[in-house]
This record gives sequence, structure tokens and C-alpha cells, in this order.
Amino acid sequence: MKSRLLAFLFLISLHNAFAQTDVSFHAKGIEGCYTDYNIAFTERGANPVTDGQHDVVISVIHQGKSECYLGKATVKGGKFTNPVMIQKDDMTFVPLNTIFKSLDQNWLEEQDMSTINDITDGMSNVFVTKDNYELRMFF
Repeated sequence: MKSRLLAFLFLISLHNAFAQTDVSFHAKGIEGCYTDYNIAFTERGANPVTDGQHDVVISVIHQGKSECYLGKATVKGGKFTNPVMIQKDDMTFVPLNTIFKSLDQNWLEEQDMSTINDITDGMSNVFVTKDNYELRMFF
């Protein structure tokens, strides 16, 4: 009887482990707007982003907390091009690289430069700055 009970409990725990929604590791434990955007885009996907200038949401994650800002990005052939613009408090737009000066070089060396600016399911890749900020755009 005990072995049947243990087997039953094991099967239930396996079911619970595999039944959970597959959420990006970034969404776990991140406070703020990033989690909601990431889950929504991951679950529903998005149409391919057309060429041209688009309004975007720029999510900035640092020390487990996220804040989101409005921005503008130009897309050509399914990839965004630089500069990406971010909206300041005075409602003007400035290049994102004036606020986040440079990417983490160790992180950058590990990236495939041919796909780094790709847009998948309406999202950019996550970029890591030298100050350990993580950035992602939602189109």
C-alpha cells in the first residue's frame, strides 16, 4: 500500500512539474512591468514586424526590478537597426546608447552577431550592459 501511495504522489508531482507554463527565466522573480509583457508576448506570439519605424516598449531590468519606457526603433528585414530611441521625462527622444553607454563585453563576445538584432515573437533579444542592466524591446 505504501509503495502505491508513493508512486501516486510521485506521478502527481511529475504532472505538476510539467503542467506549469514555460516562462522565460527572466520572468521569474522580476518585479515590475517586464514579467507582464514577457508572458503576454511569449504566450500569444506576434506577427512578423514590418519594415519601418515602430513604437516600442523598452524594458530595463536591474537587481530584480523592471521599469518600462516608450521608445522608437526602425526595422529592416526582421531586425532592428541602431539607433534605438528612448523617451525622456520631458517627452523628447534620445538615442538609447546615450543612457546605457555600452554593452557588457563578456556577454557580447558570447553572442551571434548575425542574429543579435533579430525580433522573435515581437521581442528583441535581451541585452546586458556593463553596469549589469538587462534591456529588451517589445514591438
